[in-house]
Amino acid sequence: MQSRRDQMIRAFVGQRLVRGRGEHARHPVLLLLGPRGSGKTALTGRLENWGRSAPMAALDLAALDDGVHHPVDVLARIAFQLNARRRDFPPLALPSFAVLLMALSAEADPESRDAALGQMREALRTGRAEDHSLAVLRELVTSVGVPMGLPGWSAAVVPLIQGWQRARVWWGVHRRLGRVPRGGGNRPQVPADALVDLNHHFRHGTAAQRERAESVLLQAFLADLQGAYTKHGGDRARTLRCLVLLDNADSELGDAFLQALTEARAAAPEQPDPLVVVACARRPPEVLRQLEVGPRQLGSYLSCWQPPEQEDGPELFVPRVVTRPGGGARLEVAQLRLLDRSEVQEQAGPYVKRMPSAALAGLTHPVAWLGRTVHELTRGHPAATRAVLEALEDFAPEVPCGRRLRMVMAPEGPHSVADELLALLLQDLPQELGDALPRAAAAVTLGQAASAGDLWRRGDAPPRLLRGLAHDDQYAERIAFDGHQHSALPVIVRRLLLGRLALAAAAPDGTSPWDAAHDILGAAAESGRVGAYHRLAGGDVEGAAVYLYDRFLGVCGGDGSARTWCEELSWIQRAPRRWDAEALGRSAGAEFRHRIAPAQGPPDLVMVGRLLVAGWITTHPATDPYAALWSDPLGDPAAELYPKIVDALQTLSGRLSDETDHDVLWQRAAAYERKPW
Repeated sequence: MQSRRDQMIRAFVGQRLVRGRGEHARHPVLLLLGPRGSGKTALTGRLENWGRSAPMAALDLAALDDGVHHPVDVLARIAFQLNARRRDFPPLALPSFAVLLMALSAEADPESRDAALGQMREALRTGRAEDHSLAVLRELVTSVGVPMGLPGWSAAVVPLIQGWQRARVWWGVHRRLGRVPRGGGNRPQVPADALVDLNHHFRHGTAAQRERAESVLLQAFLADLQGAYTKHGGDRARTLRCLVLLDNADSELGDAFLQALTEARAAAPEQPDPLVVVACARRPPEVLRQLEVGPRQLGSYLSCWQPPEQEDGPELFVPRVVTRPGGGARLEVAQLRLLDRSEVQEQAGPYVKRMPSAALAGLTHPVAWLGRTVHELTRGHPAATRAVLEALEDFAPEVPCGRRLRMVMAPEGPHSVADELLALLLQDLPQELGDALPRAAAAVTLGQAASAGDLWRRGDAPPRLLRGLAHDDQYAERIAFDGHQHSALPVIVRRLLLGRLALAAAAPDGTSPWDAAHDILGAAAESGRVGAYHRLAGGDVEGAAVYLYDRFLGVCGGDGSARTWCEELSWIQRAPRRWDAEALGRSAGAEFRHRIAPAQGPPDLVMVGRLLVAGWITTHPATDPYAALWSDPLGDPAAELYPKIVDALQTLSGRLSDETDHDVLWQRAAAYERKPW
């Protein structure tokens, strides 16, 4: 099922693909960035299926065969895919490109090559004056030599030079090469030597000479394309531009091709061409880094997803234009966002329809419930969302859907997808950092993890690597709280890593790595709130409740506000709970009774403790101050504990003399009177 996100990108590309008569424009390459599992390859496949009616080429630049080494090889494949026969569209003619490609690809000694190129010149000059000229040209193409990287292409070159063009193409090639320096000097080439020297530059010249040869070929390709759209009825017949889809554009070959293409376009800024290029990459390729001015902020290209202009209008997709200072080379860049709740709900619908009724017992709105719950678990990560939904079908009919989700997200077990997802999400990380990440996941932010010195052995690399990770769009995201932006692990990654931390073997003294990590982070906490967070994560419910109770007494005495206290409560309730296999079979009410401390101390302390534990277990409404920071929708999948939260908040509100503070707690209680889906 195609998400609204992908539909918006398809619509954006479709607007550029359609052209009106007399309309000639050049659109920058659209570069889509996204980490593993973000849906880049799936999006490229959908665009390929959708765009088949137009001249189209689609390449995975990380999966080409061993014969592909240079941007020229990539360009050759694009050219021949674009020229495939299509109904209602005449084939493209690329005469200059075809001849230049033959010249660059020739593999022969200079004497025989000169002779072959001379014969080629005569065949092209002859044109249609001789009936056998096409056959002669085909033989000459073969005699020049087999080109690199594209077996069998030599017979396909000739159709790129239509009969009416063969008589004139040689002179067009000469004009294109007239400014190419001969050898190392500045003297222009004589026409008879142009192709010979271009071949030498490409095969045996310096890096600069090779790049110049590639640029000449690219410019010939672009000029031929534009000519196909402007001459001999092309303007009337060609109502769609040429679509080029490039996956894994951050590979070494993909980066080199994008660099060559953007530079060739920049060298002739006044000449339009009909290429619409969509490139996908996990990391920003070098060509983008060269164009960026100043440091790039984490998630800066997510600004392409803009809020609607009208309240009920559609979201806007506006890629960011990155241009070389002073003009010239430019790209359009966008980062693929995660799926929102409604998109996950749309994907959940078909699974609910196939699920047996016994699995959905007790759920009044199963599609909304499953969509919201899975979105809370994965935060809309496309690969994780798909893996979780697919795994739900591998159960006996009587197993409830909530229990299915618990088993799917468990760090171990026959139905768990945890190892599979972590292998995908952390695939490119160094092993040393991969081993350290479960401890880092115990911290709220990557900065807190890197700064907790006792988490790491002296001289360990993880603190340095974590600081680097905090600026990597592939492994980190920006979260906002307390008026500041922070780098954190994506929620799905942190959730899976915490499961791995819970399973880690205890130290010789019997201390579990989970408890040790939260003890260290709590001791290093910069505030009482963060300290209480880690005490709760370590299972010290009473210690966290005492902190909140003391803060509540301050509000009662006029020292602080109820709004601030609620925010602290919400923050502390974001603490993760250690995974426990025995908890899989407990209901939310049973888990509440298992976690709550024995009733002792002042009544308000007991009530604060009950409120803390109920909110620690359950999921929260979207209006909760820190609901987006962390939550566990599987602790209380049916929101059974909401009445306990409402009762505790209303009881505590009666202890407040200030009318405003009283209203804050009452309004917060009202948010828990309805289900959050």
